[in-house]
Amino acid sequence: MAGHGRTGYLAGVFDYCHEGHVNIIRRASGECDVLIVAVVADNFASRYKAQTLSYNEQWRLAAVEALDIAQHVVLVDNNDHEPFYREYGVTHLFHGTDWEKEPYIDFMGRAAIDRGNIQIVMLPHTPGISSSQLREREMPAPGEDAD
Repeated sequence: MAGHGRTGYLAGVFDYCHEGHVNIIRRASGECDVLIVAVVADNFASRYKAQTLSYNEQWRLAAVEALDIAQHVVLVDNNDHEPFYREYGVTHLFHGTDWEKEPYIDFMGRAAIDRGNIQIVMLPHTPGISSSQLREREMPAPGEDAD
């Protein structure tokens, strides 16, 4: 299935797929010919995310698919991304600048990234948007919904 041109890979939990996630998926898509978005499964996400997940993996997968931006949406249930790198012939790995580049490379599998000669592209984080803040904001703000 390895294609020509740039094949991008973007992994995330996407718990409440918000404007910041949509922006980064769009940006990544604009920088490659084929984009694979890997949604992190519940059991793995809950091991490294501090907060409890609001939505299960099927919901999060469906939300990313519904955006209709990525050519492939896959579920990754551990932190072994190399099978996806190989299957799709990934040339570029995308992530937001909310992570530092070097620790991110370690997290995503430096050896596999080196083996595949995969370029790392850090995309600017959408300012003022954070999943945790949005989760806290699920209640209407004072003044909204006032009858």
